[in-house]
Amino acid sequence: MHLILGTAGHIDHGKSSLVKVLTGTDPDRLPEEKARGVTIELGFAHLTLGKYEIGLIDVPGHADFVNNMVSGVGSLDIALFIVAADDGWMPQSEEHLHILNYLGVKNVIIALTKADLAEDLDFTVELVREELLGTTLEEAPIVPVSSITGMGIDALKEEILKLAVGINHNSSSLNPRLSVDRAFSPTGVGTVVTGTLTGSDFHKGDQLVCLPQGLDCTVRNAQNHNQSLDTVSSGTRTALNLPDLPLSSKGKPGVKRGSVITTPGYLQPPLTLDVQLQRDKRPITGQTATKRVLKNTETVILHHGTSRTRARIVLHSQPSLHPGEACFAQLRLEEPIAACTGDRFVLRDGAQQGTLAGGIILDANAKPRLFRSEDRAAFLTERSEDPTNLRTVILSELRKTPFLSTTKSIPNTPFTTETFSKTCEQVVKQKKATQRGNWLLDSDWWQQVTTQAGQLVTDYHQQNPDAPSMPIEAWRKALAKSSKAPADLLEQIQKHLLANGYSSKGDGIASQEHSLELPEKLQPIADKMLSTLKGSGLTPPPVVELAPDKDSKQVLTFLIRSGQVIELDPKAVLEASVYEEFKKSILSHIQSTGKATASEIRQATGATRKTLMPTLERLDAEGLTLRDGDYRSLS
Repeated sequence: MHLILGTAGHIDHGKSSLVKVLTGTDPDRLPEEKARGVTIELGFAHLTLGKYEIGLIDVPGHADFVNNMVSGVGSLDIALFIVAADDGWMPQSEEHLHILNYLGVKNVIIALTKADLAEDLDFTVELVREELLGTTLEEAPIVPVSSITGMGIDALKEEILKLAVGINHNSSSLNPRLSVDRAFSPTGVGTVVTGTLTGSDFHKGDQLVCLPQGLDCTVRNAQNHNQSLDTVSSGTRTALNLPDLPLSSKGKPGVKRGSVITTPGYLQPPLTLDVQLQRDKRPITGQTATKRVLKNTETVILHHGTSRTRARIVLHSQPSLHPGEACFAQLRLEEPIAACTGDRFVLRDGAQQGTLAGGIILDANAKPRLFRSEDRAAFLTERSEDPTNLRTVILSELRKTPFLSTTKSIPNTPFTTETFSKTCEQVVKQKKATQRGNWLLDSDWWQQVTTQAGQLVTDYHQQNPDAPSMPIEAWRKALAKSSKAPADLLEQIQKHLLANGYSSKGDGIASQEHSLELPEKLQPIADKMLSTLKGSGLTPPPVVELAPDKDSKQVLTFLIRSGQVIELDPKAVLEASVYEEFKKSILSHIQSTGKATASEIRQATGATRKTLMPTLERLDAEGLTLRDGDYRSLS
C-alpha cells in the first residue's frame, strides 16, 4: 500500500536531517539548499515500512518559503510535525499547525528532534504538550528523536505504522488527479511532470488532460521513486513522461507548477468557489494579519493543491470574519484552477506575509448570482455536513438543481461516473429521491412538476373547451420554460401523465375527463349551421359560405372535432346523419351490383361529384371499399 508522509515545522528544527536518517536520502536537491542548509523547494524521499511504501515530502520551514510548504502538505496521509528540543515552539511551528488544520491533515506525529541536546527531556515534552492544548494536535503522540545518535528512530517508525493501519484511500471511487509540483524537459525525453497521485490509477498509454490549460497529453512512461511502472496507484510520488505536453513559457500555454493532470470530461476549471471558511483563534507571532479581521471583498492569495492565485472573498452574511470564527463565503478567482468539491485550501494575505484562513470547497461549480440568498445558505448548510461524501453531495445538489442525469457525475466533483451511478441507485432505494429514466429527481420537485404538467393541460381545456387536446409542442414549451427541464426529462413527465389519467390525441395531450364543449355564445351559430347542413342534404353550401368569419370557423371546427359534422375535404362537409345515410346507400348499391363506377353510384344516390368523390376516397381509406381502376367493390 502506498502512502505519503510529510514534514512540517520551524526552520532549522531538523526536518531534512530526520528524513535522511529515516530513508537514507538527502531531500535537499538544490545547490542553494546545500549552501544555506535550508530547505527551499519540496524535497522527496522513499521509505519502506512493512507492507507500506511511503513517499516522504520534506517541506520548507523558513517563513520566506511557506508557499512551497503549503504545496507539499495538501496531499499528505501522515504529517511529521517537527519541533526541536533545544529551541521549542516557534512562529513557523504555529503557522504550520494552522496550515495542517486548514488542510484537514488529521494523522500527525510530533517528532521532538535534537532530543540529545535537551537538558531535561521530560520537561521539554511537557512544554510542547502545553503548546498543543486546545488544538487538533492535543492528543498527538510526541516521539523524542535524534538524527545524530539514532535515538527514538525505531519508536518513530512504530508510530508511523500505527497510523498507517487506519488509512484507507478508497481510491477507485475517485477520478485520478496529479497536482504538478515540478515540470521539466530532459534532453531527448520530452516533458516530465512530478506530483502525488490521488484517486484511481494512471496507466501507461492513458489519454489525459492538463488543467486549467486544457491541453491533451499521453502517458509514454511512468515512474515511482526511479522505478518504471505500467500502472501508478493512489498515494504514490509519481513522475509522468508526457512528450506531447509543452512546458509553459511566455505567451505559450503549457504545463507548470500548479497544473493538474487528470482524465478528461468531468472537471471544468472554475472561477467561482462556494466554501466553508475557518480562521484559527490563535495568532502567529510576527504576523499581524492573523490578529486582524478578515473583511468582506478583501483580496487574498488562494493556495489549492500546488497552485496559487489571487481571489476576492465575499462573505455570505457578515461584513467581516474574526479569528476563531467560521462562515460560508465565496471566492471569486483571478484565474481558473482545477478544483473539485471537497478539496481543502489555505488563504494567505495579499502581501504573502501571513496565513489568514483556510477551509473546504462546498461547491466547485458555483455561480456569483444570488450567493447571499436564503436558498443558497440552506444548500451550503446541507452540503457542509460532509462535502467529501457522495451521498451528501447528491442530496444537497438536488436542493440546488432538482434533476440530475445519472449517466454522468456532478460537474467538478471528484467521483467517477460509475460510483456516482451506484450511489444514485442507493439514494433511490432509501427513498431519498425519485428516478425516472436516466434522471435522479428531488421527490418533492417531481410531485410539483407533474402536477404542474397536468394543470397546463387542464388550463388549456378550460380556455379551449372546443379543442380535443393541447398541442404537444405548446405543452412542452410551456413546461420547459417554467421547470427548466431538458427535452428527455419532459418525455419522462409526459409518460407519467399518460399513465395517470391523460391520453395522446393526434399531436396533442388531453385529460381523459375532458369532453368537448362549445362556448355558450356560439351555440346559436352552431344550431343554425347544423340546420343548414341537414336541410341541404348532399348538396351543402361551400365551406367559405358556411363559415365566413372567425366565430363561424370556430364553430365549424368544433362540430367537426365533436363528430357532428364530417369533413370530406377542406372545401366540403356533410352533417353527420346525412353522411351516414349517404355511406349506407353507397355500400348498399355496391353490394347489390357487385361493383360500380363513380358515375353509376352518383346516378343511384343523386349526389354531386363535389360530395361523392371525397366520400368514395374516404371509404377507400377506411377499408370499406376497394378501388380497381374505375370500379369499386366491397372489401
